[in-house]
Amino acid sequence: MDKIIITGMSLAVPVLLLFFSIQGTEEPGKSSILSGLENLGGPFQLLGGLVFLVGVGLVVNGVITRCLDALLIKIYQERRQLEPADKLLAEIDKLPLSYPLKIQLKWLVLHNETQGFTALKFLLKHGFEIGVCGLILLSILGYFGQVYYLLDLTSHFKLQYLIGGIIGLCYFIFKRRKPWVLVSLICILINLAEIAPWYWPNPAIATPVQSSIPLKVLQSNLLFHNQQYEKLLTFVRAETPDIAAFMEVTEKWKEQLETLRDILPYAVFKGEIALYSSLPLERVYERSLDSGKRGVLAQTSFQGNTLSIVLVHPNIPLSKNLFNSRNKQLKAVADYVAPLKNPAIVLGDFNISLWSPIYKNFVKNAQIKNARSGFGIMPTWPTHKPLLSIPIDHCFVNREIQVLNTRKGPNIGSDHLPLVTDLMVLKE
Repeated sequence: MDKIIITGMSLAVPVLLLFFSIQGTEEPGKSSILSGLENLGGPFQLLGGLVFLVGVGLVVNGVITRCLDALLIKIYQERRQLEPADKLLAEIDKLPLSYPLKIQLKWLVLHNETQGFTALKFLLKHGFEIGVCGLILLSILGYFGQVYYLLDLTSHFKLQYLIGGIIGLCYFIFKRRKPWVLVSLICILINLAEIAPWYWPNPAIATPVQSSIPLKVLQSNLLFHNQQYEKLLTFVRAETPDIAAFMEVTEKWKEQLETLRDILPYAVFKGEIALYSSLPLERVYERSLDSGKRGVLAQTSFQGNTLSIVLVHPNIPLSKNLFNSRNKQLKAVADYVAPLKNPAIVLGDFNISLWSPIYKNFVKNAQIKNARSGFGIMPTWPTHKPLLSIPIDHCFVNREIQVLNTRKGPNIGSDHLPLVTDLMVLKE
């Protein structure tokens, strides 16, 4: 019976995951199954989805086996103190359990194992096993961020899950526990599949076109209560960007930013967002993308091209309403940028990481690429908790622009690190 339960759960969980993945697609029939597998497979698509589901089944099998054994052991530890051994042995013989488990329970009864079963002892003995399984569970839940906002939050920590999997792998290799080495490898592969592609050489990274002029873009979330003005101003002057975007700009910060007018003479403000430029801003849209707040749309000319600039700062998705608000703005940005035929830059603090399914849909629908591609994930927030740092500040470009370089700036007293991106606008 225990084998039936374990096998059933090992099959049910992967099937349930595939079902939820299919719900996020719009394909009919067999196409929806293939699309669901591709969603689970990430960059490895269909094959990756199949391997992923097999891995989940193996992990579930191991966890359920461990939990079921521990539960029965606890029950018989307690009953051994109250009932005669002969009665318990006869009862175990009649249970629909596998032979190895029956032997284990009988040994427990005959040897009068009376050691207390406490949560602390269980954690000390099985802590690494529980930890690795928990990391795998969190890694999986992140794929279903469209279902519920809390699930989306679990998608942002792929780097941390990867590091945890590597720690688990080292521990289990040292302990020579081969099954759990495999489980740790599954945890590593799930997350490495999402991280590694950001470091692969990207054909979109261009060699500078002769006679073309690079365009430097700087962006920084300043943090409302940050008062280390000189750090930011010195950094901006050292970089001398053509476009500088700032978020969480207070009145005091606005006064400080105005001292940059000698190198960035053109500026537009909207709420807590400020866009500075060394190029004349020929048009600034009066409307925004999210009902009047948290966004700036502008146009300028660069090397004979009309260059569109979209600067946004969506809400932090810490509640269902804020989650929906952020997603609506991302959709509005995608709807605006996708039809553009001219070069376009989309930048800001998006409050979403590279691995959220909502992020992936946004990039796909907007037909843009992240300037990070080929340069690494470059986490930017929070600076005061580097072990939890994730990439939520982004610079995107459409197909009319190539990326030469992108890099993080120094700590300027904010909880975000700045980003600097060197671009090349393709000539028409």
